[in-house]
Amino acid sequence: MPTPDKSGCTKTGLYYAIYGTGQPLLALHGLGASMYSWREFVKVKDTFPGYQIILIDFKGSGNSAKPHDKNYSILTQRDLVLQFIQELNLRNLTLVGNSYGGAVSLSVAIKLCEPQSPKILSRLILIDSGGYDLLLPWYLKLLRTPVLGWLVLHILSARQSADTVLKDAYYNKDLITEPQIDAYAAPIGARGGRYALLQIAKGVIPPNIGKITAQYPSINVPTYILWGLNDKVIPLKIGEMLHAAIGGSRLELINECGHVPQEEKPAETICWMRDFLGLPPIPCPK
Repeated sequence: MPTPDKSGCTKTGLYYAIYGTGQPLLALHGLGASMYSWREFVKVKDTFPGYQIILIDFKGSGNSAKPHDKNYSILTQRDLVLQFIQELNLRNLTLVGNSYGGAVSLSVAIKLCEPQSPKILSRLILIDSGGYDLLLPWYLKLLRTPVLGWLVLHILSARQSADTVLKDAYYNKDLITEPQIDAYAAPIGARGGRYALLQIAKGVIPPNIGKITAQYPSINVPTYILWGLNDKVIPLKIGEMLHAAIGGSRLELINECGHVPQEEKPAETICWMRDFLGLPPIPCPK
């Protein structure tokens, strides 16, 4: 990852990194990932001109704290992100979420779109997002299975776990690199990493999931849904359901791409996002 202009831990214990200046664009990563997932967004300066790119690691992920407690539910992660937004006094915010980070983004957006809430959120971008309690990926089901999830995480090395998940996430597995596997494996192998990942997986589906999904139509900011056409982790059907639920949303597909377009097809992802944000067009790969 490039050196950020500012980084550290907030009062919430979340590790963050900030690149550039301008309107805030906050990106939330997927399950088992970290802010490393967004490295192509900050690889060169002014990928999104006029925007300040803000990356965070969820509780239990990346360089964030991994305490031995049970407070890892998706609603806890939502509240920590809301506290982070308040702590940094972010306004005119573009919120971006991939996979698990997309599910957290949806819950954050619901809160920020409540009538009594200050007008903080300006746009929402969902990339192969979670958000429903159906068509869950196999490895998430495995981690949520009592005893078996713990056994699998402790039998496999951190590197084997990372390699397995990345291969499932990519359409073109030849694009996966050794440094990428190492970067995914490091937080899992860190002290408390396996415990935290297991707790996050257990807390993915909140008890009130039906109430939450019923509120998706209340999201009243421009919403862009970007999906890898060949996603085997969270199939396109979920993207279509989100598109139907969020009024005025826009759905675009990336061909020959799996679950993490920002990593597998970064040029296309950036191109589509710039178009949605109204930034000057750049040549998009065919």
